[in-house]
Amino acid sequence: DIMREQLEHLNALGAEPNVTVQVLPYTVGAHPGLSGRFSILGFADTSAAPVVYLEQFTSDLYLEKPADVRTYTAMYAHLQAQALDPDSTRQLITDTIKTYTEAANHP
Repeated sequence: DIMREQLEHLNALGAEPNVTVQVLPYTVGAHPGLSGRFSILGFADTSAAPVVYLEQFTSDLYLEKPADVRTYTAMYAHLQAQALDPDSTRQLITDTIKTYTEAANHP
């Protein structure tokens, strides 16, 4: 039930105009995202340059050098290109929800 609710929440978020949900399937194999989580932080103030945020086990790291930001921006673009498009992602999540619903109904 919990997993189904989480997946339903992801689909609801993906329907928002300012949110894009994409799944990177296992069939992609090794990819740049395997090295760890990262966020690229952009700011409304256009004079502020983007920053890369890395959350680690014992500390956080902010990368501000333009070359570092470009590297992570390219990695993000690569991941996004390998991921399912938003419509295919929504369908995959919907199909997975059905699997969890059927499993809950047939213990």
